[in-house]
Amino acid sequence: MKVLLGGIPLGCDNIGDEAIIACVVRMLKDSLPGVELTVATADSATAARLGVTVVPPYGFAGQSLEGFAETVRRHDAYVWCGATGLSDYPYVALDLLKIAQDTGVPTFVWGVGMDDELNPVFFKVYGKTRLLLSLFGLVGWYERRLRVKLARRISTTLSRCRGVWLRDPESARMLATMGFPNAGIAADTAILLGNGERGMGNGERGMGNGERGDDQLATLGLCISTQRPVSDLEGLKRMIAAVRASGARVLGIPMNPKTDRALLERLEVENIAGDTPEAVLDAAAGCSAVLSSRLHLLILAANVGTPILGIARGSKLANWLANFGRTVEGSVSDCDWEKVTDHVLAALKDRGDWDAVRAAAYERLNARLETARAEFIKGLEGCHGR
Repeated sequence: MKVLLGGIPLGCDNIGDEAIIACVVRMLKDSLPGVELTVATADSATAARLGVTVVPPYGFAGQSLEGFAETVRRHDAYVWCGATGLSDYPYVALDLLKIAQDTGVPTFVWGVGMDDELNPVFFKVYGKTRLLLSLFGLVGWYERRLRVKLARRISTTLSRCRGVWLRDPESARMLATMGFPNAGIAADTAILLGNGERGMGNGERGMGNGERGDDQLATLGLCISTQRPVSDLEGLKRMIAAVRASGARVLGIPMNPKTDRALLERLEVENIAGDTPEAVLDAAAGCSAVLSSRLHLLILAANVGTPILGIARGSKLANWLANFGRTVEGSVSDCDWEKVTDHVLAALKDRGDWDAVRAAAYERLNARLETARAEFIKGLEGCHGR
């Protein structure tokens, strides 16, 4: 059986996306013995790293859609897997799904998430068109019309899929408002990476285990995304300074090895680690707590048992933290950094009930993922030899 995986910009310096695809590949190999997997990615090293065939990242990283129809025809199924593409960058993935559907290849959506609003970049009108519409007070009407058209397209395209599973109930509810109420609910597949393999299972959590010796500093893992930057950088700098003044250290964990790292360097974070999903796991396992505006750093940190705090740049961090009965510390545009500092220092000092809360949350997440996985695999098996 041959399955093509794509629909997100893989190989484009996003460690969270790479964590997702690594877990989806492993899940499919474990569930479908003998399956042949192809991944659409800009990183040719993915072939050897994951034991897959690679093709260009059609529609992403400057790659056109030309050739995709011929590629997808050679497969039994096409899967759009992971990330927040339904709200962040839906058009390319919807184009890919439609091309596959038009060629007769069964399509699936697996583990994709949605923020509570569509990316406004796609619904803003500019230039002469905006000027003309503004003369008649029609800018808002026109932008709402663009949203309605996209919602209709999402519903129509997903209705032609063999199966659709989103990563959390909140995403499914958002999708239902667009006319597609039939999505299953899984969990972010990245919860499989490192969960129980290091840290929690073999005693290698290092400084993250709440049992530091006198010679070991408490450590805050930190990542702030440059995609939606923090508006109050001075407040963030004060928080970093306060952590250091407490006797703890700050470890930068950039989920984009280029842009996030550059910001951490601007913030004068002297220790920076992690340029692969596995390296991020190891870095997070050595932290006493992690503060991030990147969802997948919070997921990977929780996987290895490290307490997490989030700065929102959309609803997805709030959705993840809700699994643990927690809320975000603020948002990138509105954050009380003095309050965040107090919460960070408290987390560095005392894990509280984190371990029990985490265990209960992962029991629920793993059960949800397993139920959805069984349905997904059954659907894929029905495509063999189509």
